[in-house]
Amino acid sequence: MEFVTPKKLIQHRLVSQVYAIKGRTDMESAERIRKNCEKLGIPFTWENEIPRAGTLSKLERERGILVLINRRSPFIDSFKHPKGLCYPFHKLSVHNNCNFWCEYCYLYMTFFMRPQSIHFVNYEDMLKEIDDFSKLNINRKFQLLNLGELGDPLATDDLTGFSRIVIPYVAKKDNVKLLFLTKSIQIANLFDLEHNNRTILSWSLNCDLIAEKLEHRAPPPLERIKAAMKAQKAGYEIRFRIDPLFWFEGWQKQYASLIENIAHYTTPGLFTLGTYRPSQGLVNHIRARFPKSNLIKLEEKLVQDAGKKRFSDDRRIEIYRYLTGLIRDKMGKVKVALCKEPKRIWQASGLDNEDRICNCID
Repeated sequence: MEFVTPKKLIQHRLVSQVYAIKGRTDMESAERIRKNCEKLGIPFTWENEIPRAGTLSKLERERGILVLINRRSPFIDSFKHPKGLCYPFHKLSVHNNCNFWCEYCYLYMTFFMRPQSIHFVNYEDMLKEIDDFSKLNINRKFQLLNLGELGDPLATDDLTGFSRIVIPYVAKKDNVKLLFLTKSIQIANLFDLEHNNRTILSWSLNCDLIAEKLEHRAPPPLERIKAAMKAQKAGYEIRFRIDPLFWFEGWQKQYASLIENIAHYTTPGLFTLGTYRPSQGLVNHIRARFPKSNLIKLEEKLVQDAGKKRFSDDRRIEIYRYLTGLIRDKMGKVKVALCKEPKRIWQASGLDNEDRICNCID
């Protein structure tokens, strides 16, 4: 696959407008965030309802929108993969959608009716659910709450300060941990928090070429790695998720450079690897936003497998074996796992004897 640079998108700060929904937003939380917006010069307005999508230019602008509202459904829910490719885990849904602008993102399908980034601010209800969750008989020393399944939990942390609310609270729990899966380098709020080893920070990474061509508005991979280094020095457990991996001319050199940088700056506890696997219909959402995307042409070269379009088994296995070899060569016997892959791929990749503990569980 050959990657070409798309038309440059409008450059602006990650959040250019914050809306709070009248009568449906916790006032104390909204006022605190409004003050942060004021300091940063970001417009904050009250609206009667969530703004809806329109034209492509509207979709582009909505990458810069953050909507504040109370969550009506439960914050904590369980996830079970429909094809059994994923170990069941629990998610803590405080964010819907993401202000980054990655061409391959599955959230375009998940939130096609509400493409704006939404942050739920009725924190007292959330903390009560965490209390109840901690009292369940979960048959493990720790149960992990994944904050990165439906959005990036740190992308707007400079505005929301959400990490300063949830991390110290969970630090006092005996059997609960948090997983922040992120592409963000917004980690300033984390350094003086009492986390008590109850928070794991996992960075989503890709090689420089993919990041440059497909991960618009996300920080460069090296900046994310350096943010992980600072977090590790602050005592946080760190992980990396290299996903989605792509097959293209020169992929070995690109991903070798990424592993070299990770090994130079950090000592992660776990790597999770996954290849590009779009759901049926995602290409239509990509086409609406990025009509010249390389991913549209790539769709024709993928094969159907376990409800997704994927690279062939041979290519996936070669990618996984190559990267696992690089990781082990640079960092020793660090754990390596695969994301949403069937057992045959684990076995052929030489990972069948692993504990099969992946990014979303402890």
